[in-house]
Amino acid sequence: MGEFKGDREIEATQTFRRALHRFQDAINAIEDLSAFAEEYAPEDIKGESVRITFSDPIGDDVPADKARAANTALFEFFRDAAKMIPPGGEVGMSEEEKGELHTSGRGLIDKMVADLGAASTGDFNAWRYAISMMHMHKKRNRLEVLRSSLLTAAVGDFEVLFSAIVGMYFFLRPEALMTKEAQFSWQEIQEFETLDDLREFHAQRQVDQLMWKGLDDWGDWLEKKLKIPFSQITLDASAVREVFQRRHVIVHNGGLVSRQYLAKVPHVASQGVTVGTALTVDAAYLATALDELYSLGMLMSGSVANRLFKRPDARSVIQAHLRSDLMDRCMYGGRWRVAARLSSAYVETLDTAAAKTAMQINCWLARKNLDGIKSVRSEVQDWDVSSLREEFKLARLLLLDQNELAFPLACSLGARGELQPDEYLRGPLFEGLREWVKSRKLKSPFSEASASVMAEMAEMAEMAEGEIRKEESGEEP
Repeated sequence: MGEFKGDREIEATQTFRRALHRFQDAINAIEDLSAFAEEYAPEDIKGESVRITFSDPIGDDVPADKARAANTALFEFFRDAAKMIPPGGEVGMSEEEKGELHTSGRGLIDKMVADLGAASTGDFNAWRYAISMMHMHKKRNRLEVLRSSLLTAAVGDFEVLFSAIVGMYFFLRPEALMTKEAQFSWQEIQEFETLDDLREFHAQRQVDQLMWKGLDDWGDWLEKKLKIPFSQITLDASAVREVFQRRHVIVHNGGLVSRQYLAKVPHVASQGVTVGTALTVDAAYLATALDELYSLGMLMSGSVANRLFKRPDARSVIQAHLRSDLMDRCMYGGRWRVAARLSSAYVETLDTAAAKTAMQINCWLARKNLDGIKSVRSEVQDWDVSSLREEFKLARLLLLDQNELAFPLACSLGARGELQPDEYLRGPLFEGLREWVKSRKLKSPFSEASASVMAEMAEMAEMAEGEIRKEESGEEP
């Protein structure tokens, strides 16, 4: 039985990796698409516009000349007001300029009232008629529409990842399916040839039923089944809840705040958000939301792997995957807030002292870039490296910005092949040292030839990774 379970764990790690790859690729693709649109979208689709039209007079009892005069009075008011108001509104205007603007606006209003009065008779109210015949169409910012769609897609991609995790739970713990609540009709039982088929159907039904619920229910499931508190797998618990509720409002309520939204995320009420408020998704919000979703997905995956996988080699596969993505997306990408949160969590999950130390270095580096060297100086200074390898001694010097001491050690390690060109030339830990070397016009520990070789190796590694992903997803190579 133990060997059987072990085989299932190896199979589950492949399923888990595919799910992680898909989620990570989806988040990266959404970020790339958003960045491309922000940079290259034509200016005429980046803003909102309002178009006002008036219907022709209708009905035999409506005086045509008076009706047209009423429409003209209202139309000219909006036209002249639009020309008069600067693009930025009153932002940046002096008090004198604001006063002149208000005076001019008052003049337009007085003219409109006079024109509508002249067009009115005892039986015809020009104001009411013009308003009833006016059609106002507001064209939304198309980039905002795109971002809203991207947000809903990103939440959907997280749901796919969570669904895979729940399915993997029942795959590795089939005994969890043996509950009193499970009921099958005789007709349902007859549809399956084997007990394994019935068990698989039952597991999928459990997954589907859970997925119909919401984020809070999913968090409760993780804590009940795997002892994983929701607060321990989020960047900001209240922020990620708001992301899911905003997605719900966009999909089910046209982007307008509902009572359910305010009940689920009550802290937004202090920001002046009320029922009916239109929720938008700007570039900054989307970027933050993607960080929240990515962090939730990665922290959840790491915690689940440590709870579900008993075999160290199975756990190590997932841990290695998470560490690699942390470096590629967060450390090299400069996402220091996310990097600090993930690395601090990963330190507790790693099995070896060397791996823990390397992850702690990542954590210090992220915090240093996020909050400055003062936030980590005392901890790094207290770090005893006397019995550790020289690469860790170099890391301590780099974290403390002691470049005069770090440079000769980096050269020595590079000469012995213990420091790789890629690590020095691209690694965020060496950024300060690279700038220091450049400012003093010193010779780099690695030549341009080394940089060229490094680039070729990186390209080959990327191609190999692509082939691995195709194989895991079942695509043709």
